[in-house]
Amino acid sequence: MTAKAKHLDLWQVSKTYQSAQGPVEAVSDVTMSIEEGDFVSILGPSGCGKSTLMMMLAGLESITDGVVVERGRQVTGPREDVGLIFQDATLLPWLSVLDNVLFPVKILKKPRNEYLRRAHDLLAMVGLSKFENHRPSQLSGGMRQRVSICRALILDPPLLMMDEPFSALDAITRDEMNLALLDIWQKNPKTGVFITHSIREAVLLSDRVLVMGGRPSKVVCDIKIPFGRPRPDDIAESPEFNKLCGELKQYIQSGHKHMEEVST
Repeated sequence: MTAKAKHLDLWQVSKTYQSAQGPVEAVSDVTMSIEEGDFVSILGPSGCGKSTLMMMLAGLESITDGVVVERGRQVTGPREDVGLIFQDATLLPWLSVLDNVLFPVKILKKPRNEYLRRAHDLLAMVGLSKFENHRPSQLSGGMRQRVSICRALILDPPLLMMDEPFSALDAITRDEMNLALLDIWQKNPKTGVFITHSIREAVLLSDRVLVMGGRPSKVVCDIKIPFGRPRPDDIAESPEFNKLCGELKQYIQSGHKHMEEVST
């Protein structure tokens, strides 16, 4: 089997914030690689630096020490080839669903007509064709997140980063969005980085799961998920799935205990 190319490389990446009490190291000495087309979830206790690490990968947070390289180029700031999705859909309330999806095209002053067909196709893919002229206030939470996914995909970025995009949704809608994202990923394969607190969500969606723990935070576990794609609807009921969830839970609990010991 031909080895996949590396999309992201991190070498001894650290982040230190300055506070009134002195420097606080949030992320320490993270070294890892993410291959092209891999969906990688990052798990860990609250406050362990997951989102900070993702923002450094996206070029939206400065790096104190170390290097992040994307496809052979050092990451030094924001760039167009990354799609971002956050917990809040952050749609513009005065724009229609279609215009929200096309907003990155407008901001970057690209020809709207060249992306209009793609916007229609993306909305059809997530089941929102009939809502193109609606305003965000007319949509449910899950529908708004579908729009935000389409917006992140409109420029067809090779890298998609998601920071707990479904955590504000109710349990039923969250399950629906997980299945929708599996379907979207099957139709639009990308390299993905996904931040979540949900162990089952990470195992369901991912090719690899990284667990962060400790203070300062480090990657304490890197598990390859053995399930192929497309994934069957009942995969979450299998013994192997639940065994993986149990192993990851132990790593997270260990990391959380360490953080409590350090803070006392």
